Amino acid sequence: MSEGKNVPSSKPTDLDTGLYAIRRAYRDAKAGLQTMPDLGMAYAIATRLADVIREIADDAALTRAEMAAQVRDAEELSLAGLAARLGVSKARAGQLLKAARKE
Repeated sequence: MSEGKNVPSSKPTDLDTGLYAIRRAYRDAKAGLQTMPDLGMAYAIATRLADVIREIADDAALTRAEMAAQVRDAEELSLAGLAARLGVSKARAGQLLKAARKE
């Protein structure tokens, strides 16, 4: 993180590289699907692709919630403090903490 608490560093990281690779893999998969001659097979594969992406998105959301809980614990923040730190409403901060506790 840079000087501002909510401002990420502009320096590329391994994570940035990984996220780029995920986006590129999705674009490649989509392009491949759009050129498949067997449209029924393309539909079936697109369904599997959507299912996998949904699972990844759900896991990423849980990871974000866990990170919010770690920020709260590490910085000993109140709910209002966490909300301000993350730049979200108190209600959203509470939802994140609730999601983290479920896991």
